[in-house]
Amino acid sequence: MKIIYNENQLRSIGKTISWRVLLTISHIVNAFIITGSIITGLKIAGLAAVINSILFWLHERIWNIISWNRLKNKKIIFSETHSRSISKIISWRIIITINNFLIPFLITGSWQTGFLFLTLATVINIFLFWSHERIWNRISWGKNIVRK
Repeated sequence: MKIIYNENQLRSIGKTISWRVLLTISHIVNAFIITGSIITGLKIAGLAAVINSILFWLHERIWNIISWNRLKNKKIIFSETHSRSISKIISWRIIITINNFLIPFLITGSWQTGFLFLTLATVINIFLFWSHERIWNRISWGKNIVRK
């Protein structure tokens, strides 16, 4: 019998919303630090909210198919190992790095702003993603085990 650790659609949506709130705040602050303009920060955060939410949800659903390093846990149905979280960080960084440059570049027209935003966002968002994953790991809502 094969055991599959699964997260349902509502959990992925919940993770997407909580992640988007964190990133929207981060994008506004990062853009303000780089450009000195709250309006630019709001524009970058607005465009990123749409594009990156879709990408994050897809990323979550793809990782949901992979049961690697998910372990049974009586308190929270199953948990994910640190190495799984690190792997998710790496795959997410590959996907999102392009957007962390392109969106600020498209909003400002400045290669320098795009590069600075990419650099700052990468450093801050790795920490935020790790924290977000580890917090959600402790929540059992939306987790289930399927035996096949």
